[in-house]
Amino acid sequence: MQKTKFLAIAVILILAMVIPVFADEIELGMSLTPIEKQTDTEDPNYDENQDLMLPGFHVGYRFGWIGFVSWDSYVMPPEYITMMTATYDPETDTLSPGPFRPGFLNTWNIGGKLVLGPLVGYSTIGINTIYVYKQDKYLDESFNANFGANWKVGAGWKFGDWGINLDLMALFPSVSTMFAELEALGSDDQAIADAAAERIQFIPSLVATLYL
Repeated sequence: MQKTKFLAIAVILILAMVIPVFADEIELGMSLTPIEKQTDTEDPNYDENQDLMLPGFHVGYRFGWIGFVSWDSYVMPPEYITMMTATYDPETDTLSPGPFRPGFLNTWNIGGKLVLGPLVGYSTIGINTIYVYKQDKYLDESFNANFGANWKVGAGWKFGDWGINLDLMALFPSVSTMFAELEALGSDDQAIADAAAERIQFIPSLVATLYL
């Protein structure tokens, strides 16, 4: 009898640990992100802007009920790639624009995601990379694809096997800067927390997601 009870308890404990691991869910989606379009590509200090909707792609994986990893790729027009990949020479105090080619801003994130009925909420951190179209042909080996880090928060609504999320992303020049800003944001000193909140600017995206 004791052996049977011990076996039953062991099975329950094993199931309690194993079931959440396999309670996974794959996400596939597309996004739209509004940005200001540069109208004069020759002058970085342009005055006139117009809204531009950047399409994007989303792949996510929820595991262990709350664990979440994701990859998002945002289509970037040539005028933004050339600004994002510009290089600065301190010796001559000159800024050289990057390649005028389309590309993608990729974000690779890990964090937590809660699904409570139809309600969805998540928070993740991750690193960013840039891909320039045909970069192997047009760029030399000195090109650095790393592009800082990001923090995302979002919420949405599930309609069965699909849903809509509002994603808010803050970009940082480096991982260390991101952690420093997040630490300042949670500071007990209200002035420090308010200053960090002003520095962190979120970029919104609307994401339509299919849950598999």
